[in-house]
Amino acid sequence: MKCVICKTGEVQRATVQAEIKAGLDRLLVPVEGEICQECGEAYYSAEVLRYLERVRDEFIHKAIAPTFVGKVYQVS
Repeated sequence: MKCVICKTGEVQRATVQAEIKAGLDRLLVPVEGEICQECGEAYYSAEVLRYLERVRDEFIHKAIAPTFVGKVYQVS
């Protein structure tokens, strides 16, 4: 399948690090998806999208506490 974004890349199944935004926090969640080999656009099934929404909701309501992996700094 060709990528609908760049129109040239081939889309292949892969494990993708999906990024979920929750306020100022970012969650990296490994999921199965498809990714364009040219531009990197990721495609997810409806099932995976529901899973990502559930993870986001659980994080917001403090039902899960993912591993902390770094810090973000802002220069003003």
